[in-house]
Amino acid sequence: MTGIINWDELWKATHKRGFAHHGKDMVSHWDARAKEFNKRVMKNKEKSNRQVAMLSLSTDETVLDVGAGTGRLSIPMARLAKSVTALDQSEGMLSCLQENVASEGIKNIHCIQKNWQDVGEGELVQHDVVISSNSLGVYDLRAALAKMDSLAKRAVYIFTFADGKRDDGFRQFMKAGKEERDGGHGRHGRNEIGPAGYLMIYNLLADMGILADIKVMQWHSKEQYKSLDEAVAEWKGMHELPAEKEPELREFLLQKLVKDEEGLCLHRCHKQVLISWQKGEALPA
Repeated sequence: MTGIINWDELWKATHKRGFAHHGKDMVSHWDARAKEFNKRVMKNKEKSNRQVAMLSLSTDETVLDVGAGTGRLSIPMARLAKSVTALDQSEGMLSCLQENVASEGIKNIHCIQKNWQDVGEGELVQHDVVISSNSLGVYDLRAALAKMDSLAKRAVYIFTFADGKRDDGFRQFMKAGKEERDGGHGRHGRNEIGPAGYLMIYNLLADMGILADIKVMQWHSKEQYKSLDEAVAEWKGMHELPAEKEPELREFLLQKLVKDEEGLCLHRCHKQVLISWQKGEALPA
């Protein structure tokens, strides 16, 4: 039942331009970015292990990882569960995942290259646990959530960002610099932050009759670089910046990086949300 706010339509309205990057569709974007992304995310295994511990997986359970990427969670989940199905639309990301799996001797991960929105009814068998980590880049959110629910026997877990600090303020820094170059005639001062995505997910689930649990977490991590040039090269690839933007990137990183015994360190902090629900008998109407 839809309440006063139609959360499904609000999601569509606020995300209608959110599924392309630098003029490329998201498959092309992730294919091009896969190796750099893999290098970055596979560094922080402590966070991955802590997330997986929240799932309480048992050795007889199967897991469906929606938007598995390069296996940041699939690999540690496979060490605990009976098997993991890793689904991702990007061939480049799955290629990196398979390389990671081979290097770590994992045998119980099955990869499927497909967009979650294109998975048809009956195409996948039910899994005990269905998980999505920062991968709900879909236009039809209601359909995506309903599909996750229908394919889960025990539980569904959704990790998603709770704030805009995924890039440590880089986009805000670049935007401020542009406004200064434009003589302050940009959109400075306007509130461009839309409704928090995790609240739309949570409230849409409630409209669907799914009473989910929600947990807000704050993650701290650090990234090491041997030099400023190494940091610039990695961030430049990650954000697909043209060469003319490199001086601004270098200035941003100079403000963030701290010298230590290993070279340069970037301390990172952001909030993330876990939305989850356990499957069971339907509540009485």
